[in-house]
Amino acid sequence: MTDVVVASSAESSANSAAIHAIRAAAAHVDRALARVLEPLGLTAAQYSVLQVMHEVDGQVLGCSEIGRRLAAAAPDVTRLLDRLETVGLVARERDKKDRRVVHTRITEAGVSLLSQAVPLVREAEDQVLTDLASRDRLHLAALLNDVQRDRSGN
Repeated sequence: MTDVVVASSAESSANSAAIHAIRAAAAHVDRALARVLEPLGLTAAQYSVLQVMHEVDGQVLGCSEIGRRLAAAAPDVTRLLDRLETVGLVARERDKKDRRVVHTRITEAGVSLLSQAVPLVREAEDQVLTDLASRDRLHLAALLNDVQRDRSGN
């Protein structure tokens, strides 16, 4: 019986260490991205929205679809889009058939700013991962993809 408690305690300790390392690494990445995006007047969340919008190559997306496509959950995509629209980086218009639906697209100004941000973000990513060999980066990505896989069916 003691062996089960010890194993369970060891597993719990390993889980805690892994979760702490993931959260600390995520915070480190967030700080690195914030440093390079701040001079452009962008947050990491805004950058992610612009990326999502650019990847659909001119298509319009609804707010919920943008939220689904983001790598990290954004608690209020509507407010995020409000800020991006205010500075002219995205444009929104109501659906002509269903006024409840709002379509969003990236503007030319958004594409231009994104083209300035991408090399800065890539450089920050390279700096964050500089001590990992390419194969280790791929292994890390695979492990983290396994961690994020939703096994609950939600």
